[in-house]
Amino acid sequence: MRKLLIVPAMLLLFLYGCGGARQEVRMNQLPAQPDTEKYVEVDAEAEVVPVPENDLVTKRNGVDAAKKAAVEKAVGVYITGQQMISKSLLISEKIFSKTTGYIKDYTVTSESMNGLFWKTGIHAKIRLGDIKNDIDALDLLIKTTAGNPRVMVVIGEVVDGETRNTGSAETLISGALLDAGYKLVDQSQLEQINAEDALKAAASGDEKAAAAIAKRFGADVAVVGRMTINTNPITIEPYNGWISGRGNLSLKVVKTTNGDMLMVYSKADNVPDISKEGAAASVSKRLSGVAGKELASSIGPKLVESNFIKVVLSPLPDLNALEKTKKWLKTFESVTDVTVRAFDEGAAEFEIELTYGSALDFAAKLQTGKGVNIKEAGGHSITAILEK
Repeated sequence: MRKLLIVPAMLLLFLYGCGGARQEVRMNQLPAQPDTEKYVEVDAEAEVVPVPENDLVTKRNGVDAAKKAAVEKAVGVYITGQQMISKSLLISEKIFSKTTGYIKDYTVTSESMNGLFWKTGIHAKIRLGDIKNDIDALDLLIKTTAGNPRVMVVIGEVVDGETRNTGSAETLISGALLDAGYKLVDQSQLEQINAEDALKAAASGDEKAAAAIAKRFGADVAVVGRMTINTNPITIEPYNGWISGRGNLSLKVVKTTNGDMLMVYSKADNVPDISKEGAAASVSKRLSGVAGKELASSIGPKLVESNFIKVVLSPLPDLNALEKTKKWLKTFESVTDVTVRAFDEGAAEFEIELTYGSALDFAAKLQTGKGVNIKEAGGHSITAILEK
């Protein structure tokens, strides 16, 4: 029985061997998958206290400290120095505890004693996208906002040719701004200077006068203008015998740092009532209520737009070049802050806060520097090439 089984088995082996060239598939012959992750390269150094009589542990601690320093540089792209301090415990727990996971690979570039400390330098390749995602999950990503600007509201009221000081328009508009998170100059403070010519000029729409007064109270923005109301009898049905209140609200929103106008607002409406006082109050309430909501949604974005410009610079080969460029941009006189908004494939997008001037003004300043080639400059953005 055993002999009968052997013959078929040998026959199968013979047929398999004669079946032509065999196809061998090996794992190392499979096509490599493309690496779609985004990386940045950075040099970093750190110092640690040597472990007595244990060079191996000392070196390992030095490398770990240098890795953390490299990740700190990458984290600094996305959060402010103030956040780094105020949220240090959260960042340490959620970000720096995962230092090794952010580093794809690294090379030790230097090791030596520096006085009493062991100093280690590394060149690291970091997963910048992972860091950005983790910081965003903590709601710490730098966002472009105007913060909570302080606003001064001064609105003159004229009813049937007579100046009124009811303050109803100011109160309603101020309330809408306050509800939206704006800080306001206390109206009682403004009443102390109500008789000054400058305040009257501001209420009539003088931007420079408005900016000067707003500065006195630490305001970032002044909302100034006039509510003009005319009342007339109605002679047509169904409101025959009633009073028509025809109102016109004209406002200017002025930035106090330079007196520039952020926006102009104007709206008219008509409200009937049984008395002159009622018609005037009703149309004022309606116009002020609508204006308050529209101003609350517009002032912040307009203030941001006027303060910030976008500058795209390339080539910036690594995080070290990015860091140096950021510091260089801060040296310009009109610059108050610089934030990196994006860094990808050798190009960086910077958000620059200016105390004065426009993107065109700043482009002219950049152009005076050696090795800067302006490719495009508009109202709020600049694209430039850094020449070698």
